[in-house]
Amino acid sequence: MSRIRVELHSHTYWSPDCGVKPDTLLRNAQRKGLGAIAITDHNQIGGAFEARDLGILPVIVGEEIKTNQGEVLAYFLEEFIPSGMSIADTVKAITEQSGIISVPHPFDRYRSSAIDHEALVGITDDLDMIEIFNSRNLRSEDNDRARKFQDRYEIIPAVGSDAHSLIEIGRSYQEIDTFDGAREFLAAMENAKLTTRKSSVLIHYISTYQRLRKRFTGQARPTIHEEQIAHAAGSNPDSRPHDVP
Repeated sequence: MSRIRVELHSHTYWSPDCGVKPDTLLRNAQRKGLGAIAITDHNQIGGAFEARDLGILPVIVGEEIKTNQGEVLAYFLEEFIPSGMSIADTVKAITEQSGIISVPHPFDRYRSSAIDHEALVGITDDLDMIEIFNSRNLRSEDNDRARKFQDRYEIIPAVGSDAHSLIEIGRSYQEIDTFDGAREFLAAMENAKLTTRKSSVLIHYISTYQRLRKRFTGQARPTIHEEQIAHAAGSNPDSRPHDVP
């Protein structure tokens, strides 16, 4: 069985702090030797569908979801999950789609979006993976704490670039056996070889610029085409990503 490099935390212009289009993201990832990529936009899923439909590179449809107690990562989704719910309801919504549950940058002291520690402990039995290294974390100690937590609770470790720009793609990735679907992916992650590199502190200015640019130009998110709405809505016409505040 061959092995591929997989990026598990990346963003497109569907996130409010990123300006990268899906096709550009995928071609850049391909040039860097990635064999698959998870697109995990903030409280959005349309960018992942848009990327998957291009057929340039295998795409894991993901979402970085803001709950009322911090962020969680969901993978292998087919329907949009709204932000602002309780962490228990968010976990339930992911599970109902047979998705994979992880947590991004769980101990980053500088991110207000990081999951509350009590909430994290409360969902350890539900977690499939946990991000033990995030390239954007400013303090190495925060990644170290995530690794110790993962080891204590025996959760599958994962790493992510948290890429909001092209230069960040593939800085941290997992090399795993090829897979078909969520269960095979999770089994492959049991024997992943993890490669990590921190990003420069300067990349945070890129995100800040994109957020401010979109706010002042009114470009909060891209135009949603009907086929993307159908993807994200599934059988429920109320589950549309553009309905999320």
